[in-house]
Amino acid sequence: MNYAEKCVCPQLRHPETYNPDTVDLINNIKERKYWLSCLEQMVKKFVNKAEDLNPDNPKAKEQAEQSYQTFHKLIERLTLDPFVIKSLSVRTLLDFNEETLRSNNFKDAWYIQKEKESGVALLEFKDRISKIDSICDFNEKWLDLCKGVLAGNVFDWGAKAVSDILEHTNNFGFSQALETIQKRPWFKDDLDNWIVQLKKHPYATAVIFVDNAGVDFILGILPLARELLKQKTKVILTANSLPALNDVTYHDLNMYCCRAAQYCPVLKRAIATAQLITVENGQAGPCLDLTTLSPDLCNLMLDADLVILEGMGRAVHTNLYAKFKIDCVKMAVLKNEWLAQSLGAQQFSIIFTYEPAQ
Repeated sequence: MNYAEKCVCPQLRHPETYNPDTVDLINNIKERKYWLSCLEQMVKKFVNKAEDLNPDNPKAKEQAEQSYQTFHKLIERLTLDPFVIKSLSVRTLLDFNEETLRSNNFKDAWYIQKEKESGVALLEFKDRISKIDSICDFNEKWLDLCKGVLAGNVFDWGAKAVSDILEHTNNFGFSQALETIQKRPWFKDDLDNWIVQLKKHPYATAVIFVDNAGVDFILGILPLARELLKQKTKVILTANSLPALNDVTYHDLNMYCCRAAQYCPVLKRAIATAQLITVENGQAGPCLDLTTLSPDLCNLMLDADLVILEGMGRAVHTNLYAKFKIDCVKMAVLKNEWLAQSLGAQQFSIIFTYEPAQ
């Protein structure tokens, strides 16, 4: 992809007034103070993980420290003047961090961790889809599928509350994540309305913006995509063009889909017949700006009648208030306590919104 080529999502309802960022860090001093400190702590924490995550790089810790110092200096400047960078937000700060890591020779800093977690998740994949297939009731099946996506979304190394759990708790897996997330009724809970729509009118083409590698993608997103495929829906999975945290990249996306297809005839057939398509989204950070998508994705979205935004970065930090011309589902677990409280929720509360075409 030519990274100079960026397109506006053709299904945005009001592209001329679209603002990807949910939280205003320019005018809200309290929010700015919190997020500058929070993100600096996240970047600093990577310094101690760099060697383990990149064992083939003898300079990993040194380069991570250089990246942190660059970020720290930016934070110092932003504390005095929030206009130092254009459009100050959680999104632009996370983008800056990823750019800094790449400039310090981290091509995909979390690749080994992603491979490890994805390998474990693939061992559970066949049992996961068998369990889903055993559910006869339509409503119960889709509830289980969506709970699976949300449980998978817990596995986010960019969230301190989660990284603390993963680092200090042995055998925290998919079933434990299911117990961690909020029980229904969720903080935002449009699931029943979406199930009614799914039952009434299967979609022609669904576009899913995926989030984390490992459990999130393999045990959460892929089973949901598989069920859409069984309804004859064309499914477009789209992932980052460049690495960011433990998010799925386009390179990862193709690899994991092919691996999972070895255990699933539905996926194997869908890949072979192009009912399941993978495409890069043009993004290089863990958030999502719908005005800077890849041209290939925008072309594919022209025929879509459903878009799914998954995860805090794509559905809460950004695009929480975005409106579309087509049906949209936004689902995420609120893994940051400050963000949850600012929205009137609690940590590990769930946002599941279904917004019909407008």
